[in-house]
Amino acid sequence: MAKLTVFYDYHEEGIVPILLLLRFRPNELDFSKNSLYVPLGSPFQQLNMEEINEFDAGITVLLEDLIVHPERPHAIGISLSSLKLRHATHLEGLFDIQQLWLRMNDIEEVLQMEVRTLYPWSDSRKLPK
Repeated sequence: MAKLTVFYDYHEEGIVPILLLLRFRPNELDFSKNSLYVPLGSPFQQLNMEEINEFDAGITVLLEDLIVHPERPHAIGISLSSLKLRHATHLEGLFDIQQLWLRMNDIEEVLQMEVRTLYPWSDSRKLPK
């Protein structure tokens, strides 16, 4: 299963999760499947926005790529078919992709629930000011 990393930044209400990164091992992300479901309660690494490695290639998962399954209420689905269709011109390179980027706002909108509470900022990490 993918490794989850949540990136945080300052917002009006304090330090909040902004992005969810799914990092896969080589050849683990299977684009021959139609969808992928990620349990939102999984353990995760927390980093601040300044720690994003600009050289990490990946695919941004858009709002329209997210799906909900009634039998998986605590998971977010990703339409791999939609990603394949949108990136059809780079299909060969898709199999080398090891990262998917999701915006927390999009996840919350699709699930119609606040998921940020699942990813509170731990006081053991301090954001740089």
